[in-house]
Amino acid sequence: MIRKGYEIVADALREQIEQGVWPVGSRIDSVEQLAVKFGVGRSTIREALMSLKAHGWVDVRHGGGTFVLRNSGAFQIEAPEIGNVEQLRQWLELRFILETEGAALAAARRSNDHLNELDGILAEMASLTDEDKLEQCDIRFHLKLAGASGNELLVRTLETLFLTMGPAMRESRRLWLFAEQSQTARLSEEHRAIVDAVLLQNAALARERVASHLRKVEQMLRRLTYEA
Repeated sequence: MIRKGYEIVADALREQIEQGVWPVGSRIDSVEQLAVKFGVGRSTIREALMSLKAHGWVDVRHGGGTFVLRNSGAFQIEAPEIGNVEQLRQWLELRFILETEGAALAAARRSNDHLNELDGILAEMASLTDEDKLEQCDIRFHLKLAGASGNELLVRTLETLFLTMGPAMRESRRLWLFAEQSQTARLSEEHRAIVDAVLLQNAALARERVASHLRKVEQMLRRLTYEA
């Protein structure tokens, strides 16, 4: 099986972390420095770092660098990149299970800080027009919602799931969510409705609204990605 460039880089970085090249808590080289060191593009380095982050090895801070969180493989979630209908079905099914119950927990456990962070992401999404940034904001929203549950394992698992979206899925997702203003507005309304349920600490309502949102996402992904 041919391995992707980012997988090779991620493995090399993980080995260096395990060997103590970068101790826990230290900041590793910048994306630009790593790109030169490995002789690859910056996008490959970013994917490698996101893979390490999804598996709990590093914390990638926007504008602040990448820091080592652990130096052993005690926490590991492996998930292949989605490439066929069956993998898509399993991906959607797991996401539905995790996010609906995660939303219910978030409603029960959320703090004012969590609400402020979610509101901030929604405000940021409303001001953006760049499709890539909008997509990243959408993912951040779902991860922050999971974070409000207080379950770090849930957050890391969802990070891994989002990382496994293949190019076809990512492109279809962008086309559906952001190609038309009406879709962007609807997405914003659904996100706001979810946050309102969390604000009210209504677990059943939060679960129901996330379920409704994800069912629409599922219908779109099935239609545009593999059944077109």
